[in-house]
Amino acid sequence: MDWMEQEQERGITITSAATTCSWRDHRINIIDTPGHVDFTAEVEGSLRVLDGSVAVFDAVGGVEPQSETVWRQADKYRVPRICFVNKMDRVGADFPGTIDQIRTKLGANPVAIQMPMGPKKISLGLLISYA
Repeated sequence: MDWMEQEQERGITITSAATTCSWRDHRINIIDTPGHVDFTAEVEGSLRVLDGSVAVFDAVGGVEPQSETVWRQADKYRVPRICFVNKMDRVGADFPGTIDQIRTKLGANPVAIQMPMGPKKISLGLLISYA
């Protein structure tokens, strides 16, 4: 959803963007918010209207400082969350370490519903997190 040229060049979201899709009889509104610290206020504005969120974590970088900030903002507005561990195909990906950081740094109680498998331990890394 990163439509601005600068977003595409830098590979980051700068402004919140929304899209809609349907699933069965449900309309789902998806809001992509910036992850960079410079856009914290924009993220907080979006959190006020959400019914739930997907927190995306880098399997190599784990829980980064801005993720902690956004997590606290979501706590403030009582936004239910699921976590997604991304970039599992990268060298140094550490799924168990990322789960541990979600516990220790965010105070959440994640439950893995899909674990990395196979010789390279590559797969989706989706967690349900009970804050």
